[in-house]
Amino acid sequence: MSTEVQTSIERSAGATPEKPPGNVVGRMTGLTLFTPVRRQWLPVLKTGFWLGKYIPLAQKHILQFDFIHFVRWTIVRELPHPDPAKRTRLNYSYLFFESNFDGPWQHYIDAFAYVIPKDIRFVWGRGVQFPHPPPAEPLKDWIAANSMDGGTYYCAHAEHSTRDLQNALAVRDAFHDFRAQAASLGPDEFKAAWQRFLTDEQSRL
Repeated sequence: MSTEVQTSIERSAGATPEKPPGNVVGRMTGLTLFTPVRRQWLPVLKTGFWLGKYIPLAQKHILQFDFIHFVRWTIVRELPHPDPAKRTRLNYSYLFFESNFDGPWQHYIDAFAYVIPKDIRFVWGRGVQFPHPPPAEPLKDWIAANSMDGGTYYCAHAEHSTRDLQNALAVRDAFHDFRAQAASLGPDEFKAAWQRFLTDEQSRL
């Protein structure tokens, strides 16, 4: 890991740097980890990921954080190459983790360390030098040592949180329903319906 990558992550966990690191766009922050998996733990991890697709409780744990835009875990065994014969087989399987989220980097890690520590220990707990949260500070140090800056990071709505976007979509759907009903309303009925719409949707505007 280069010193530049570690420095950028550590700066983003504390004071705002003069020049934003490559994994920050607007209010969005991206996080990428590439960590080795112990051989004896690999079958357990693969089974857990497979079951997670079909068990609602496992999905609910990570989706409860409404500041997360995207999260993915992938097990990597070899590095790709256009020529299949030149692919690089790794000595260990690695866990490739990608995520982006609203706001400061440290809030994201605090949520992982204190709200779903068992989930995090299951995924990374048999990895090399994993600190087993809580507390959160050793986990932050471990992430700083294993994270990578993004070379390219794009977000369609970088200045808006997931909650902003969810509210906007909900208001749009409610307005479409209102328009469909308004076509058959008289002036007084329309005025009353419009006031109800504004009252109902006020909290999302």
